[in-house]
Amino acid sequence: MDRSETDMPTASEARAYGGLGTTDAETQVKNVACVGLAVLDFVFGIDMRPDRGRKAFADSMTVIGGGPAATAAAAVARLDANASFIGQLGKDVIGDLIVEDLTKWGVDTRRVRRHPSASSPVSTITVEADGERTIINHTDPELLESADRVTEDDLSGADAVLGDLLWPTGALSAMEAARGLSIPAVLDFDHVRPGPIGTALTAPTHIVFSAPALAEMSGHNDPSTGLEAVAARTDSWLAVTLGGEGVLWMDQSGETRRLPAFEVDVADTLGAGDVFHGSFALGLAEDRPIEDVVRRASATAALKCTRFGGRAGIPTAAEVDEFLRQRS
Repeated sequence: MDRSETDMPTASEARAYGGLGTTDAETQVKNVACVGLAVLDFVFGIDMRPDRGRKAFADSMTVIGGGPAATAAAAVARLDANASFIGQLGKDVIGDLIVEDLTKWGVDTRRVRRHPSASSPVSTITVEADGERTIINHTDPELLESADRVTEDDLSGADAVLGDLLWPTGALSAMEAARGLSIPAVLDFDHVRPGPIGTALTAPTHIVFSAPALAEMSGHNDPSTGLEAVAARTDSWLAVTLGGEGVLWMDQSGETRRLPAFEVDVADTLGAGDVFHGSFALGLAEDRPIEDVVRRASATAALKCTRFGGRAGIPTAAEVDEFLRQRS
């Protein structure tokens, strides 16, 4: 349904209230649409990354779906909500496996675009004994450069939208469509790629940066200074994830706030940021207070880090609830 511009939420309202929904989280299962990249990951567990030109032997190996938006969608589904993935794949065996894996997670893939002349994205990933991961990805330029747009019809029934910039036109058109539907539009700002990046600071209602992306966009290595610099260019709610140092965000008064990372035994950090974003978008869809949204997203990501295998380590909603109860 089209809505007039006066009915649309402003980004300042998004910053002040955190979530834009009004439905009680206990009375209706929420729907989150995730827009961006899906990948097939080949994940190898090793003691440490070998020197250049040397051979390493893996202690374990897993083949599983990956990609920021796709893994966020899997996290939403794992957290007992409805998730859809909108992205672009080749019309090949790898693409078939990616769609099959998402479907097994309970993610709606009906709006995935398939391109006969393109190859689907693949990554080789090493996870060292301390949980640190290294990713080598190949994504066909035809998919990255696609001018396909996401419309309000594509987002029909969604209570929130999450996008990653690995498909810039798709993610940012989804942000604009979400504004037209008066629902939260969350941008996972982890990569700065050619494209309509200027819109990336104005289309979303919420932007969650990685530390490197924030430094590149703001010109400041200090996260607090970086958020302040970006805040002068947008009215969106802003945050930056800092790994083991937690999450930094700006409240409605413009003050920076920090949530320290939960202390856990780290087995694998692969996908932790994507899981954070999925939980974050779901929290907004559920109209939770923003402090609760950030805390639950951090807890969900922390639990994922205790388990090897990327997406395979996503916790359930009950596990997140118990984790937070023990730390209340």
